[in-house]
Amino acid sequence: MSLLTYALVALGGALGSVARAWLGTALVALTGPAFPWGTIAINVLGSLVIGFFGTLTATDGRFALPFDARAFVMVGVCGGFTTFSSFSLQTLELLRDHRAGQALGNVVLSVLLCLAGVAAGYSLALAARTSRLAVAAEVPGVVDSTLVALHRPEAVDGMLAAARRLMARADGRITVLVIDGPALAEFQPTEEVLTGQRRQEMAAWRTRWAAGMRSRLDRWVAEEQQTGHPARWIEIRGDGAVAVLEHGQGAHLLLLEQKRDDPSARARIHAALARAGRPVLLVPSGHDGRFGRVVAVAWQPEGRAEQAVRTAMPLLSQAERVVVLQVGDAGQVPDLPDLFDGLPTRRMVSDARQEELGPRLLAMAHEAEADLLVMGSYSHGRLREMLFDGITESLLRIADLPVLIQHGQPAV
Repeated sequence: MSLLTYALVALGGALGSVARAWLGTALVALTGPAFPWGTIAINVLGSLVIGFFGTLTATDGRFALPFDARAFVMVGVCGGFTTFSSFSLQTLELLRDHRAGQALGNVVLSVLLCLAGVAAGYSLALAARTSRLAVAAEVPGVVDSTLVALHRPEAVDGMLAAARRLMARADGRITVLVIDGPALAEFQPTEEVLTGQRRQEMAAWRTRWAAGMRSRLDRWVAEEQQTGHPARWIEIRGDGAVAVLEHGQGAHLLLLEQKRDDPSARARIHAALARAGRPVLLVPSGHDGRFGRVVAVAWQPEGRAEQAVRTAMPLLSQAERVVVLQVGDAGQVPDLPDLFDGLPTRRMVSDARQEELGPRLLAMAHEAEADLLVMGSYSHGRLREMLFDGITESLLRIADLPVLIQHGQPAV
């Protein structure tokens, strides 16, 4: 860190320490000295502040602040204001006074309430960052704005080709987020304090990384604007999860890269599916961006499957063939609804156990020679999906063709 950063941290620490001393004295006078309520309140308040400020000013959002400003508040003010050492000493004194129950209560309350404070600060900041004024209207069968998340230079061409394919018959806009966090995480060490040489190495790496993106993106924006399609790209620092959620509020569809061998990529997709409230098109890593000639639809008579079909209707209406995949007893599979009328549709029916649905649907799509799979999806919770291998989770691991997913919560 620079001398200026150290000076700002020192100033913030002094302000935080003075605030802690004043508030601690006031709280002891209010609650009495029998139990360290003052220290608990100070630590919870500090946790709330660092959760709120850290999320609000993160490098991947609208209120991003420079590193020095964040260090002033998060390392200086919050570090001087909160007091783990006082908490530890007070816990020891309670034990020495043979008040083991109160000592345990101090530990439990401090940990749980501070975690709750950080979570509350994060939620408040997220609500402040995510403008509800920009939420896209839900228009069935219309995709007039697409948000593309890019992490790797080698994925640029395929992802942009996929976005162009989606918007070929629409006059809407395409917004590309160029996010350095996932790629940078593979390069940087885990420690927060870096040497000057290491910072220079990371800066040089990031320059090369950005150079692999910028020229192609600038050329692509110019080409899109010449065809009358509004397009732009935004550089995002950090993991980009909140930025995708924030910008996704104003998009009708999210376009994400799927790396089957990358658990962190699957986690980002899960977060986008669960929180963005938008259909998501997953494009496998290395895909050339061409799809839509033969579209497979995983159909079951429930709301999200129907919404997925309506979202994909511009593609379905231009497809050479639409293959509806149905799993179950052939004699009990219901007829297709009027939604498919007018489409070049044929059906495929197959038996499969619940735990085989994901692989079976993918196998049926390949048998139909499909280049796109459309499906609805429900979230049953991470624990259940880990134990029972949910359909969405299994497809995220094995799908080797683009998958358009309309996600929702299960009906109660």
